[in-house]
Amino acid sequence: MKILVVSDNHREAKILTDIIQQVGDKVDLMIHCGDSELMPDEKPMDSFKAVKGNNDYRLPYPPELTVNQGQEHIYVTHGHMQRVNFSLTPLMLTGEEKGASIICYGHTHQLGVAYDHKMLIVNPGSISFPRGEYAGIGGTFAIIEARPTRFIVDFYNRQIELLSQLHREFNRQK
Repeated sequence: MKILVVSDNHREAKILTDIIQQVGDKVDLMIHCGDSELMPDEKPMDSFKAVKGNNDYRLPYPPELTVNQGQEHIYVTHGHMQRVNFSLTPLMLTGEEKGASIICYGHTHQLGVAYDHKMLIVNPGSISFPRGEYAGIGGTFAIIEARPTRFIVDFYNRQIELLSQLHREFNRQK
């Protein structure tokens, strides 16, 4: 199964539309980790399973989602309520409580990926306003390939080009 993960576009709808047009038919699920600032029932957001970010004022997104698809249990949140700027521990504890095999979050605008406690933890970075070590790349999003024995994670830039230097693979723990 392939899962596209994007976050923090902050009202920029065109980049989401471009991603959907170029990658949407190559993935099984599209997740948005919040701060879209766009209505959930309008294009392009109607293509995503999405959560509410700290800038999604008055928009009717849920604060978190658990998506069960195939063998995957995906926990999605923006991350501000779990204080991800300070520690991933609350996020991981919530993921464990929800039985997640994958955790997707945003908020920090910094891409990252780890595998810990039998959970893949992915922040796709901000597609519009990146921060941190990889900010010079420009905006990013991720595609997760979930296989029975491992996870493969690739990051892409705003031009929808693969960033091969950020390719990561993790064997699943039993």
